[in-house]
Amino acid sequence: MRFLFLALTFFCGSLLFAKDTPKAMLVVHNDIKGPIIGNAHTEDFQIFADGRVRYSESGNDRKTGTVNIRLTPAQLHQLTALLNSKELRAVPAEIPSQIKVVDFDWEAQLKIQHASGGQTIAIKDFYPLLNTQRPAYPKALMELECFLRDVQARATKRPVRTEDEDWCPEKTH
Repeated sequence: MRFLFLALTFFCGSLLFAKDTPKAMLVVHNDIKGPIIGNAHTEDFQIFADGRVRYSESGNDRKTGTVNIRLTPAQLHQLTALLNSKELRAVPAEIPSQIKVVDFDWEAQLKIQHASGGQTIAIKDFYPLLNTQRPAYPKALMELECFLRDVQARATKRPVRTEDEDWCPEKTH
């Protein structure tokens, strides 16, 4: 009986000191093939409510690695407002291909944790440059992708954009 009491006391005590692993408010997985035949890479983002960002990339066309950075309070506020916006919540769970794929394939999956629950968005054959020609993707989704592109550039210390590949509206820079 003493052993049972001791085991129960130890178990309850360990629960008091256990920390919950914080859940990410945004998890993004990009699987990109092309535009050069044989090139492939993946990108993974985890962004937490305290502003921590974990960015990982791997593939045969980029360096492989993981970088941890922290968003500024202004960036965290901007991201939180965007994730909780009605416009982003209205984005459908699946967005079908908007183009015929020839040599480039970008499969994107976003998992968003709202205060009221979760949301998953899967994009088939994502091609954000298409939005410069016509409205192909929801505006809130493009704002989020532009935000992530800027975070990726900061994490990897690469240029944010090139003029011929700029698909973000000017106000997000």
